[in-house]
Amino acid sequence: MKRCISKLLLLAMAVTLLTGCGSTKVNDGNKTMQENVVLTETGEVLVKEQPTAEPEKTKEPEKVNDISLEEQVHVQKEHISIGDVEIDVPLAQEEIVEQEPVEATGNDLQIVFLGDSIFDSHRDGTGIPYLTAVQCEADVYNLAIGGTSATVEVGEQIESEKWESRSLVGVVKALKGEITTDIFKNYNAKRVLDDPNADFSKTDYFVVEYGINDFFQAAPLDNLDATYDFTTYVGALRYAVTNLREIAPDATIILCSPHYCQFFDGNRYIGDSNILNNGYGTLFDYKGKCLYVAKEQQTESLDAYFDLGIDGYTAKQYLEDGIHLTAEGRQLYADTLAKKILKLEETKNN
Repeated sequence: MKRCISKLLLLAMAVTLLTGCGSTKVNDGNKTMQENVVLTETGEVLVKEQPTAEPEKTKEPEKVNDISLEEQVHVQKEHISIGDVEIDVPLAQEEIVEQEPVEATGNDLQIVFLGDSIFDSHRDGTGIPYLTAVQCEADVYNLAIGGTSATVEVGEQIESEKWESRSLVGVVKALKGEITTDIFKNYNAKRVLDDPNADFSKTDYFVVEYGINDFFQAAPLDNLDATYDFTTYVGALRYAVTNLREIAPDATIILCSPHYCQFFDGNRYIGDSNILNNGYGTLFDYKGKCLYVAKEQQTESLDAYFDLGIDGYTAKQYLEDGIHLTAEGRQLYADTLAKKILKLEETKNN
């Protein structure tokens, strides 16, 4: 009996000492002690040697399509300054995809789209050009390139042999064969431009949409001393209209103005396209210049700023990040554009 009491006393002392050092814990009441304490037949208390804890592994960043979320944030947003204001510009990333038809399928109408990410994104059957062409039963050629502007940026090489601008002006020059299509490498536009079966002289409608990136780049609105100064928004649009008419004299050109946008710095609302000024004007001013060129050059136009019904009240419904359109917004745009083209066709055929 005394031997048993001695064993228990030794065990209690060992547990007390070990607990005080933080090496082990004793469970409550009726629960057994943890397995790191052992009582031998001679009453000796032993502590099992515990394996050295492995250092905690650094969690790998979650990846989507082999791009970490951190990298995606970096890729998908550009932080820029507009005057004294800092804003985040969401960037829609282009993917080379096969879902959209890029060859003529024998439809009566042929529509060629030129623009930025508003036309370039979602080449999976849910983008504006494809949705428009389906409603119009037309062959579609989508030459839009995300992140581009109508204007040529100051400092870009403009000699034909060294040309480096992927702007609207650059795409038009490529359509005319004045520059190589190599500068469009890794863009869907190159595949379309290089299609041996594409005959752009048979185009029925050129649909042109630019202005948002011109605003972000603070491209001048106009140069009163140089009508075709393609470093200005008005000059670039004029240049495009004049040269597209040379490519397809019978084509109808539709100039689409920028649509309503909202701007943010992170999650902080900065302002919208009615009030944020880049030094030359608001995005609303660029919209006005687009419609001015359409009237001056006697082309058709789509006032996307007003005709789509996107404003401060409907922005959450139609804009996914303040700039790019949601699926519902893209459908709205395509419906509006298709309705206009079909109405023009009806007028032509009467």
